[in-house]
Amino acid sequence: MGLPADGGGSANPAGDLVSESAPAAAESAVTDPGRARRRRRRRIALRVMAIGVGLLVLAEITGLLLELRQAKTYPKYWADQAAEPVAPQAVRLVVFGDSAGVGIGAWKPEDSVVGRIAGHLQERTGRPVHVANYSVGGGTFDSILTGQLQRADVARADVVVVIAGSNDTGAKVPLDTYRANVTKLLEALPADRTVLSDVPLQRGRDNYQRILAELSDARGVAHADFAGAFRSARRLDVWAPDFTHVNSVGYRIWFQAFRPHLDTIAARL
Repeated sequence: MGLPADGGGSANPAGDLVSESAPAAAESAVTDPGRARRRRRRRIALRVMAIGVGLLVLAEITGLLLELRQAKTYPKYWADQAAEPVAPQAVRLVVFGDSAGVGIGAWKPEDSVVGRIAGHLQERTGRPVHVANYSVGGGTFDSILTGQLQRADVARADVVVVIAGSNDTGAKVPLDTYRANVTKLLEALPADRTVLSDVPLQRGRDNYQRILAELSDARGVAHADFAGAFRSARRLDVWAPDFTHVNSVGYRIWFQAFRPHLDTIAARL
């Protein structure tokens, strides 16, 4: 029996397999290392991201724990300051307010608004400053009237600072009630020696800020321009870990809103 007519010219099946797979093998040899490198890079990137997220979570938890500690230690710091004997010729600084007045979120009490105000008055006058800070976390204008004002010797104060309004705004205190409380407090304070903070930038602020500004202006009481200070600073690194209070950077900016009014008062001392 003879061979098929095309048998001599047909390709060997085994030869075809070798000839077709050779380029694929060569290509695989070239591309596999690249794929491996990409996979390694992806794994490294994922690990770095996981570590970064873990560090952020750890920092947040640490910051929140520090704020809890501040809520216990900062009031004691201010109580100790108030209990110190009043030095001769000392500037008497009296403060009423809420947790911002306490300085929650600052890295240390001296970095808070009140701490910076005290330091500035000492620098401007060359006299020691006695600080009586009656601020309490959660403070409102009502609680200042009912729980803080009676503890202070306002008549002998050289400078009075009020840091409140945020909790009134957050609790949506009826505007008529808020107006009445602000009015009563302003009537109890020396107009030419008092500086109120404007209401911080927060949801629902506008009506409360309008009332505070209207009543303060009517009595000739200075109020620190919170919004202007923070909008001019244009910084995002101002928040404490709870994103409710500001940190030391934020308090420095807040202090700048008080500064021109403090300078006016200090010039008369």
